Amino acid sequence: MISTDFAPNESWDDALLSLKLLFQPWKWKSGNEVEKLKKTLSSIFQLPSSNFHLFLSGRSALYYLLKSFNLSPGSEVLIQAFTCEAVVLPILANDLKPIYLDIESEAYSMDFNSLTRKLAGPSKPEGRSGVNRKTNLTKVLILQHTFGLTPKDRDQILKLAKDRGLIVIEDLAHGFNPSIFKSSNIQHLTSNFYLLSFGRSKMLSSVFGGAIISSNRVISKLANQLTYPPYWFIFRCLLYKPLTMLIKSTYDFYVGKVFHKILNEFGLLIPEITAKEKSGDYDKLFNKAYPNALSMLLLHQLKKFDLVKEQRAKICNYYDRVILRAKPEGSLANARISNKLRDSSSAVHRTQNDSNILIRYPLLVDNRDEILTKARKQNIFLGVWYDQVVAPKDLDTSRVGYIPGSCPKAEEICQKIINLATNISINEAERVLNTLADVK
Repeated sequence: MISTDFAPNESWDDALLSLKLLFQPWKWKSGNEVEKLKKTLSSIFQLPSSNFHLFLSGRSALYYLLKSFNLSPGSEVLIQAFTCEAVVLPILANDLKPIYLDIESEAYSMDFNSLTRKLAGPSKPEGRSGVNRKTNLTKVLILQHTFGLTPKDRDQILKLAKDRGLIVIEDLAHGFNPSIFKSSNIQHLTSNFYLLSFGRSKMLSSVFGGAIISSNRVISKLANQLTYPPYWFIFRCLLYKPLTMLIKSTYDFYVGKVFHKILNEFGLLIPEITAKEKSGDYDKLFNKAYPNALSMLLLHQLKKFDLVKEQRAKICNYYDRVILRAKPEGSLANARISNKLRDSSSAVHRTQNDSNILIRYPLLVDNRDEILTKARKQNIFLGVWYDQVVAPKDLDTSRVGYIPGSCPKAEEICQKIINLATNISINEAERVLNTLADVK
């Protein structure tokens, strides 16, 4: 089984640790590992550990960050289309209004021209500088690093946001280029906010988890007031890693398929998105503190993070060599794969970037349904982040304030995009590309 979405970060050592923790419930809620995790993160980001505020999920981290701003109801939060409910629902839950902006097609992030058009509305001079300000309701801008790619227009967007007095939240949930945390960029670190996610489909996984990087004292106070999730919730989180490894390792023999179905029927595999969230409502189930047991799972993944990053970079580079340059690579029919690409500009931007570590490798194709069906028959499950401007697909976008046709580039990409797994072996990556080549 090769899957972009299903437990992409898990291995047997993760499963073993989780299994051991199942028999150590006294370690589940409180413990020293939460502070150890903050110190480990501080060494990675070169920031004080007091700047890291942990939450049960990325969406609850964003919820409390927005809450800490104490904005007036109806205040506008600028976000990109081509995103997910985890970004939008916390905005709505704070009685704020998401304003969707279109994306550029290289890094699938907010388009600078779309932003300038929004901010060119009714405005008035600010003091002697004469700089036009944002509309009165526009307060926050969330800049998403899609797939871990640095937004193409990041520097311009940050400068414009600063000039207009916007609060900036950089969404690093998918991953990020470490160079943005170099000392030369320290001016951004002292004024902006950063969102991390440790969900099961992210670069680092403790099944659930999220963090805000900020020196803001209000967000620190809110985080410290949270209570831990119930034991049943933590129990299901700890079950996730061993159960998913059993499914993945036996899936090709059909046993895993049956096992997966049984586990879902009994509710033992904790869902990533709740039914309430799929209906378009924020679920306060996740408004909890980050428990000690999940900190232990994340610390374990951080110990091998360099090796995982190296492997992901290796696979991304392999995809680049085969797909973009169409050079001979084994027995693969490279030209046939290249013809499947609708637009290679995103990959060109990646190879020029000094970080090529992606949680999933995006491609635009014209025959997506055919490719997905063909791959599934071979137990290869490709991702479709995002096949709707606000994912998941079964979310009614009218409930989250999206107006059809308002972001045409994002809507077009949603119809064509597929994602290839990156935390796999070269042999598995070759299987994936051979499947693409076989679809006529």
